Amino acid sequence: FFPHLLLALLEGTVAAAVLALSALGLSLVFGVMRVVNVAHGEFFMLGAMLAWWVAQMVPGGPAVGFLAALIVAPVAVGALAFVTERLLLRRINYDPEATIVATIGLMFVIQQLALSVFGADAKAVSAPFTYRIALPWFGISGYKLFVVAASILILLGVWWVLAKTKWGLVMRVTQFDRETATAFGIPVTQVYSAVFVAGAALVAVAAVLIVPIQQAHYLMGLDPLLMSFIVVI
Repeated sequence: FFPHLLLALLEGTVAAAVLALSALGLSLVFGVMRVVNVAHGEFFMLGAMLAWWVAQMVPGGPAVGFLAALIVAPVAVGALAFVTERLLLRRINYDPEATIVATIGLMFVIQQLALSVFGADAKAVSAPFTYRIALPWFGISGYKLFVVAASILILLGVWWVLAKTKWGLVMRVTQFDRETATAFGIPVTQVYSAVFVAGAALVAVAAVLIVPIQQAHYLMGLDPLLMSFIVVI
């Protein structure tokens, strides 16, 4: 009984670590901007697909490809989020109901583009290292422990930014009252843009971390979207 319980706890911890990053991205957007980004799961999917593509394109082995994906995927997904915020959300003045409808449309656009570009087959990505920790009952993947540790470090980093820096104070003021923040000279639209980009980049990082464990495919965005909604809302 104990080995099975331990294995379930370890696997659950890995899933929870990735979900925490995904939910954190959605929580930032919902908390500061007061809008629901229904395309959040497709940003996750796009990050995973880009991780696979970068890993295929970059020579030098799985570790080099993983490090490259860890840079390229969040930047690319963040750039898409920046364009989305500028051309879509800002034009509808961040209206909550209109944002839901607009991001539902964006969700289907991204999904179908991913299907057209990457195809319908699942994409496997090699882990950057294959070290295993041997226990009396089974072996533990060192990469899975790395995912948990990396997620914890990122969560602590985001907490430090929000709680200890001027930028975090600006976001909290904007979250509390948009009109008051504007009156004090805070560029609210720029804060919204940065928050939306940060939320997308965080979920892309989560996707890059999980894709060596879970294969990438164009329909993988639904589960992280639903689970993030459960955590945040």
